[in-house]
Amino acid sequence: MRVIRVHRWVESDTLQLPELKEFIGKEVEILVLEQSPSPAQQTAGGRDYSALARIAGQDMIDPEAYKELRAASMI
Repeated sequence: MRVIRVHRWVESDTLQLPELKEFIGKEVEILVLEQSPSPAQQTAGGRDYSALARIAGQDMIDPEAYKELRAASMI
C-alpha cells in the first residue's frame, strides 16, 4: 500500500489535487484530518477555546441525567 500526504487549506467543497493523478482508476481510501488548531485559532475573538478543543469528540452525556430532564420536561 502506498501513502501520500497532502496538506492543503480547504476553501471549498471541490478540491483539485494533482497528487492523486497516479491513483485515477484505482480504489483508494481518502481520509481528511483537521490539523490541531493554532494558538491564534484557539483564542479567536479574544476568547480561549482550548478547554473546548480538549473535550471535542468525547461522549460526555450522562444517560440518567438525560432521562430525568426528559421526564421533567413532559410535566
